[in-house]
Amino acid sequence: MTSTERLGWLQALRGIAAFCIVVNHAVINLADTAYYPLAHVLTTPLSAGVDLFFVISGFIMVHTTRQDAGGVASATAFFIKRIRRLWPINFVLSLVVGCFSFGWSLLANDDIRNQLLRSIFFIPADYAKIYGLQIIAQSWTLNFEIYFYAVFAISLLFARGRWIFLALWCGVMLLVVPLLYHTSLIDVHAAYENSRYPFDYMKVLTSPIIWEFAGGGVIALIYDSSLRIESATLCRSLVFGSVILAIWSAFHQFYSLSLYDGAAFALMVAAIAMASKTIEIAAPRVLRYLGDISYTLYLQHLFVIILLQQAYGSLGLQQELKTPANLPVTIGICILAAALRHGQGTFRFNAVGNINAAHERSPRCPATPPRTHSAHSPSAPPRG
Repeated sequence: MTSTERLGWLQALRGIAAFCIVVNHAVINLADTAYYPLAHVLTTPLSAGVDLFFVISGFIMVHTTRQDAGGVASATAFFIKRIRRLWPINFVLSLVVGCFSFGWSLLANDDIRNQLLRSIFFIPADYAKIYGLQIIAQSWTLNFEIYFYAVFAISLLFARGRWIFLALWCGVMLLVVPLLYHTSLIDVHAAYENSRYPFDYMKVLTSPIIWEFAGGGVIALIYDSSLRIESATLCRSLVFGSVILAIWSAFHQFYSLSLYDGAAFALMVAAIAMASKTIEIAAPRVLRYLGDISYTLYLQHLFVIILLQQAYGSLGLQQELKTPANLPVTIGICILAAALRHGQGTFRFNAVGNINAAHERSPRCPATPPRTHSAHSPSAPPRG
């Protein structure tokens, strides 16, 4: 079995996470209708796809560098490669969404211009809420992604001592510092909104959500080790049980960015990863393809939804848009737009491809967004 086939399950999970987030956001078209309360209850837990994205991201970082000797060249190459993958589309789309939302104020207004610059360089534009008031609402997650990329790149400078560095970093930044400032160790929103650090960016540095990246990294270390589960029956049981637990956690907690969700997804990824070493984990092609386009789909889908709102409005079809029957249309157009962007190859984001390259050489979204036609607004308050 090729490496692509063995890790197809990982790409499928990326596809599922992206699809869940798109569905979660698509229900904003039902706002102010009788359908919305039920749709909100059913789809808000799907925002936990962000937690799954973070766990997968941590897994990929460790797995793709497992044979890397480390050093300055490795650290630089690692970080540049990640920036080249994330920054171009974020830059272009931030400009497009900014122009669409603000017009000339994007450059003429000091506050909005500052918001644009911070969004482009993955710095929160506002620290009152974890969502950061980015130009692209859901790109707040990239602030944490880039931060952990930077930390991991620094760890590569320590070569074989990288794991000691990462363990110490997580211990100090996620345990010691929050305790010194009497900040929550597990409540992601409370830790961000109620902390009183000397400078605001420490809210990012010390966020409990970083544990999800770390958890994914630990899972990759176990996966790449010689440990394996010999019993196929036990493997299937663990996969089934962990998937049920993850689904139950997302719907039972009903709270976006909960470390309970993160822990449940980490257990699920660990179970599937270990089971895949013994049994074949079938990954449907459609889910693997959604995984291929997941970054583009994630970053641009909310803008596509807003464009659809404008298009339906200009055609006098607002009421048709605000029906459950239109949700598959909205979701399908979001996927089609991402597929077209992905097909051009400019901003291709293929996690399995990166993993295969590594074999050869050595992405919660915010809860349901506010009821608005502006793409720059942060998402609605957390669940619960």
